[in-house]
Amino acid sequence: MMNIIPSMCWSFREYNPVFPERRILLEGRLIKAKGGFYDVQDFYGELIRCRVRGRLSEEGKKLLVGDRVSFILTDHGEGVIEDLFPRKNSLYRPPVANVEQAVAIMSIREPVLDFILLDRVIISAEAAGLSVVICFNKLDLSGDEELEEVEQAAEVYNKCGYSVIFTCAVANRGLEELKEFLKGKVNVLTGPSGVGKSTLINKLKPGMDLKTAPISKKSGKGRHTTRSVKLLPLAKDTYVIDTPGFQKLDLQGISSRELPLFFPEIAFHGSGCYFSSCLHLSEPECQVKSAVEIGDIASWRYHHYKVMLGEIQQKEQSY
Repeated sequence: MMNIIPSMCWSFREYNPVFPERRILLEGRLIKAKGGFYDVQDFYGELIRCRVRGRLSEEGKKLLVGDRVSFILTDHGEGVIEDLFPRKNSLYRPPVANVEQAVAIMSIREPVLDFILLDRVIISAEAAGLSVVICFNKLDLSGDEELEEVEQAAEVYNKCGYSVIFTCAVANRGLEELKEFLKGKVNVLTGPSGVGKSTLINKLKPGMDLKTAPISKKSGKGRHTTRSVKLLPLAKDTYVIDTPGFQKLDLQGISSRELPLFFPEIAFHGSGCYFSSCLHLSEPECQVKSAVEIGDIASWRYHHYKVMLGEIQQKEQSY
């Protein structure tokens, strides 16, 4: 039999002195998982190295970084995770849970800025119910033409309702603004390898000393420096998740009918289409195509939409 300790009563860190056989059930947040061990942070900010009860695996419950869990302490000061609390949300890539905000980080140069990958990141985050902030990093490497192109793209994203910030870790530019966006939330920093996620975290909280690496001269792409997903505390109630980078991102669980809803400008103009089922490809009296022709929808965003729609439709046809 176990006694559960409410969230505000985590001060009971030891066994019940009256009934030693009754383990006190504590609560915490899963910070890191690696090699069958799980680091859980308790109410006081202390980390307890835990293993997971075999029953959870038998029940098909897979733990993710960010999960809220209940655990007991062992005689050796370690812990055993007993159960998993319901999640607010979960992401497929990176595999994390209970995140509130995604910060989509893209470098202006080194590696080359990939706008369609950025749109994939945004859509994947929104499909999981997260708010999105777009961060263009490495301002120090950008030329005037590159910066102008990115600023024009930023205007497009602003009109779609996204917050956009520009940062430069080397010159400490934009870091205070980034801190304000992160404050009081569980944030996932996501984007391709080499865009500077770990470097930004090191700047936001000196002493983290996360591993960083230069861009590969041969491929022009970033090198993986983050090998596992970790939840890192920046301040009270403020966390960032530093995730392994990627070069590709598949859209999971989004249907062809749902995709237009993840492009705010397409959803807006699409509401005026003649056919309610319009996918904005070759249908007559399509208001989205008309908006593209007159420049109310950026042609490159519409192109990204068509590419993604084709990928989703191909998957749907193969089912």
